[in-house]
This record gives sequence, structure tokens and C-alpha cells, in this order.
Amino acid sequence: MQVKTILIAGSSGGLGQAIQDRFRAGGYDVIAVSRHGAGHTHVDLSDAHATAELFNGLDPSKPLAGVIHNAMQFHRSAFLETEPETFEQVWRSMTLTAVNVAQQAIPLLRTQGGGCLIFSGASGSLRAEPHFSAFSSAKFALRGLAQGLAREHGSEGIHVVHTILDGLIWSDKTQQRFSSAQQRRSMIPTDLAEVYWQLFHQPQSTWTQELDLRPQGGSY
Repeated sequence: MQVKTILIAGSSGGLGQAIQDRFRAGGYDVIAVSRHGAGHTHVDLSDAHATAELFNGLDPSKPLAGVIHNAMQFHRSAFLETEPETFEQVWRSMTLTAVNVAQQAIPLLRTQGGGCLIFSGASGSLRAEPHFSAFSSAKFALRGLAQGLAREHGSEGIHVVHTILDGLIWSDKTQQRFSSAQQRRSMIPTDLAEVYWQLFHQPQSTWTQELDLRPQGGSY
């Protein structure tokens, strides 16, 4: 079988690493993209030109199977204490990066007969809690983008999925940010990676456009 490429946009430890491991185990050539961090391809995906160069440099002998957009900029502060520049930066990190990636991936996937785009959402995709106005507004926008792309390009064989990760993902960063976090009430990265694998390989007659995930006992 021909080796195919999957690009993970916004990859880091935790979920990003678990997705990398699962798809490599499944035989894919994985390109993990991040603005920083060892072992990653370093690209600022909020820069349209840099994103285009990334896709233009992909190995044509390993066709692109799809992209998982996992870029996230955590921001928690009172709205009146959030500078407009910070508000914009949060949007650029989580929404503009998705726009740039999609505009490069979709034409390439279309010429190859289809593929999959998965966009990682959060609890903030559905509801905005106090001190999360910047974060939630960007995640709301990401959800709208995914819905539009699914309806516009589904007939071309491009499967667009928006995952709502409605809860904490167990990781070192989660424990640092949320002192009350408990592993038994959090989502485990390897379990989430398995769900992403399954979404990526759904038959065309049963495509999921949006999937709502949360740990046992989480809010509904």
C-alpha cells in the first residue's frame, strides 16, 4: 500500500503526541507542525504565505490523506482586562490558522479524490464561561468554519469533522492550569486519538460532521 501523509497542525504534548503515535502506528507519514518545540516542523500557521510554503513542500510521493487542526491558545482573563491585541491574537491562533490550513489542504485533497479535515473544538465551542470570552469567541468561529466547509466540500469527497472536546484533557499542562483536575474525570489523550483515527476512516455513507465528547460524569 502507498504511504500517505497526515499533517497535524498545532501539535504538542498530550493530545497532539497521542495523535501522532496513533497515526504512525497505522502506517502514515506524520508531519507535526508547531510554532515551537523539539521534534516538530516549525511554521507560523497564522501566516498565509508560510502555510502555503509548508504545503508546497509536501512529498508528492506520499499523498496527503488529511489534516488534523489542533491549534489552541489558552487564554483566561476578565473581558475588561483583555487588550484588543490579545483578543485578536487568540483568534489568529485558533481560527485564522484553520482558515489558512483549509485553503491549502482542500485544493490538494480535491485533486486526490478526497480526504479528511478534523478541527478540534472545546467546551468553549458551545458556551462561554466568565473570563473565557476571547477563547470562546475563537472556538465559536472555528465551529462555524467547519460547518461551512463540510457543506461546501463534502460532495467532493472531503470529510470535515468538528470535535467538541467538552472537558479537560489529562496532561501536565492541565494539571498546572487547573489545580482541581482529576484524571478519572478527564479525557485521556490516547483514547481521544483512537476516536480521531476512527473518524478519519469512516465510510462515506456514515460521515460524522460534529462529535461531542466528554469524560464520564462530565457536564451535558
